[in-house]
Amino acid sequence: MRRDIKTSLHRQRGYLMIVAVILILLVGTLSATMVSLFVGSATATNNFTQSNNTYYLAEAGFEETARLLLTPTLTGSNGRIACASISSNSNLTNTSFGSGTFTATTVSGSPVYVSTTLSSAINSSVTTIPVASTSGFAAAGRIVIDGEVINYGGTSGGNSFIGVQRGANENYNTPHASGAPVAQYQCNVNVTAGIPNLTSPLYQRTIQQSLQLQEGWAAGAVSGSNFVFTRWNRPTEVSWSSSLVSNSSAATINSISMLSNADGWAVGNVVGSAFTLLNWNGSSWTLAASPSACSGQNLTGVSAVYHQEAWAVGPTTKSNGSCTSGGQRRYTVLYWNGTSWTTLTPSTTPSIPADSNSNQNLNAVAVIDATQSGAGTLGFAVGNSGTILQYNGSNWVSVSSPTTNNLFGVYVVSGSEAWAVGSSGTIIEWNGSTWSTVSSPTATQLNSIAMLDDTLSGHAETGWAVGNSGVAISYNGSSWSSNNTGSASNLYGVALFFTNPDQDIWAVGAGGTIMHYNGTSWASVTSNVTQQLNGISLIAPQQYAFAEEEIFP
Repeated sequence: MRRDIKTSLHRQRGYLMIVAVILILLVGTLSATMVSLFVGSATATNNFTQSNNTYYLAEAGFEETARLLLTPTLTGSNGRIACASISSNSNLTNTSFGSGTFTATTVSGSPVYVSTTLSSAINSSVTTIPVASTSGFAAAGRIVIDGEVINYGGTSGGNSFIGVQRGANENYNTPHASGAPVAQYQCNVNVTAGIPNLTSPLYQRTIQQSLQLQEGWAAGAVSGSNFVFTRWNRPTEVSWSSSLVSNSSAATINSISMLSNADGWAVGNVVGSAFTLLNWNGSSWTLAASPSACSGQNLTGVSAVYHQEAWAVGPTTKSNGSCTSGGQRRYTVLYWNGTSWTTLTPSTTPSIPADSNSNQNLNAVAVIDATQSGAGTLGFAVGNSGTILQYNGSNWVSVSSPTTNNLFGVYVVSGSEAWAVGSSGTIIEWNGSTWSTVSSPTATQLNSIAMLDDTLSGHAETGWAVGNSGVAISYNGSSWSSNNTGSASNLYGVALFFTNPDQDIWAVGAGGTIMHYNGTSWASVTSNVTQQLNGISLIAPQQYAFAEEEIFP
C-alpha cells in the first residue's frame, strides 16, 4: 500500500515537473511574443510619425515656395521669383528645415496660361463646369469666370471641370452666361521632402500643389499709331512688359477694368465719330463696334461686371444729337449687354436722368453685383461739381452729394459701402443710404481710389487713394493718413492685390510712372513705357494654395 502511495507521489511529482517546464516555456514564449509585439508596435508608430513629419516638411517647402512666388518684396535675396525659376532657386533646393530637407521644382509646362469658354450657362451652385474644351488646362487647379474664383479637382470628357469648389477665397459664387471666358494662370510645383536628407532618405514624400499667379494691366496715352498697354507678370514674370497694340484708330486710353485673364475692357478718347472701346479675350486687344460719338466725347471710366455687362462714362454732350449746337446737356453713359454697346438716354432701358443744363461731365464709374444675382445691382458714377449718379439695378438716377468739388475716382465695396475722391483732397463715403464727407489728410487732388474688404464683412479694412504730385493716402478701417509715394509725378490710377497679412499696392501716372508699395515702403518700378498711364486693373486679388496632390513613386 505504502509502495503504491510512494509510486503515486513520484508520478505526481513527475507530472508537476513536466507541467512546470511547459508553463515556463509558455511564459517565455509569451514574453518573447509580447516584447516582439511591443517593439513592432513602437517601430510602426515611429514610421507613421516620421512619415507624417516628412509630409509636413513637404508642406512647409511649398509654403516657402508660395511666399517667394507672391511676396510683395520684389528685390533682394528673399524677393519675388518667377514660376520658371523655382527649380534653380537656392532657397528652395536641398533646403534644411527641422529634421530634414526639401527641394521644390517647377512642373513641366508651368506656368499654365490658357482660356476657353462656357458651353452653356451655369447657376451659382453647380459643381460641374461645362466648357468648350479643357485642353491645355492643368489636371487640377483654379479657373476664373467673370471674376469668380473656382477650384477644381479634375476634368472629365475633355469638356468639363469636376470636383468644383465655387467662390473660392471670396465666398462669392454667381451665375454665368453661356460663352463667358474661363481663364487659368497658375504655377504647378513639386516639392520632395526627405528625413534626414534627400541624398540618403529614410523617409521621403513628394507633393504637387498649384498657385494662381498675379496679372495686371495699365494703359494710357497714345503713342503714334499704337494703343499703349503695359502688363504685369506676363509674358515676362516679375516685371512690367510693354504691350503696344498697333491700330490705325489708336487713341489715348483713360480707364481699364479686368474681369479675368481672358476678359476685360479699356476705354479712351474718341476717334472720328467712334468711341474707343477695346476688349481683351485672353490673347489680344481688339476694338469693339461703337455707337456714334461726338467730338470730345472721350470715355473716362469703365467698369466690367460680367461677360455680358459693362459700363462706360464720359463728358456731357448735346441732347439733340447734332453734337455741335442746340439741346440741353445729356450724361454720357454706355452699356454693354454681352453683344453690343448702347448709348443710354432718358428713354432707353436702362435709362439715365433727364437732360439738363446742370448736368456735368462724368469721370469714373464702378458697378458691382451686390446680391450675387448674375447682374449688376449697385453702382455709382461720379463727376464734376460733386455729381453722383446711382445705378439701382434697373436705371441710373441722380442722388444728393455732400460736395461741389470735382470727383475723379469711385469704388463700391458692398451694398452698404462706397467711396469717392476728388479735387482738394476730397473724400466722401456712402453708408448704404447717404453720402457724407470724410476727414482727409491732404488738400491735393485725388484721382483714384481702391478699397479691400478682406474679412467679407461688407466694410473695407484697407484702402488707398492717389493723386497729383505723388500723393498717396491709406485707410486702416477707421481713418485716412498720409503715406506719400516719394514720387513727384501725378498719379492717376491705384489698385491692390490681397496677400494677407502684407499689402501689395500699385499706382500709375505721368511719364510711364509705376510705383509699388510692399507693406513697408514705396519704390519706383520700371513700366517699360514712357507715356502717361491713366488706369490700372489687377487680376486675382486673393492668393491661396490649392489643388494639392501627393505624388507616389
